[in-house]
Amino acid sequence: MVDEDLLDAKIIQALEKLSGVDVKTLLNCGFSQGAKDHTLVAATARQKRVLLTANFRDIHERKYPPCQHGGIILIRHPRPDAKVVTARLKAFCRSSQKSLAQGHVTYLKDNGFTIHKLHREVVEGKY
Repeated sequence: MVDEDLLDAKIIQALEKLSGVDVKTLLNCGFSQGAKDHTLVAATARQKRVLLTANFRDIHERKYPPCQHGGIILIRHPRPDAKVVTARLKAFCRSSQKSLAQGHVTYLKDNGFTIHKLHREVVEGKY
């Protein structure tokens, strides 16, 4: 489920072209723009979705601990565009750690990822 901070037509179109990724925006999932973060995060488990967002100031593992939601993927970039978002998500999907995004908090960075799991366990990886 793509959060409103990545709700750009070019980003959505690029994500829809990625194989193995079922992209839906928060609007497609029945939420309006401006929906509260806690509402979206809570919905991830019910809708069996992972929230894709760039809002790392308000959405992070301290506020939304692992295993209490469907999963959160955060794009760590000051101005994420279609190229950045799709490149990072594509590289992560190709990694052997993709399945760990479910229920956990994952940060996608320039050259790798950090996955925050239960009990403060952290998995680091490179693309």
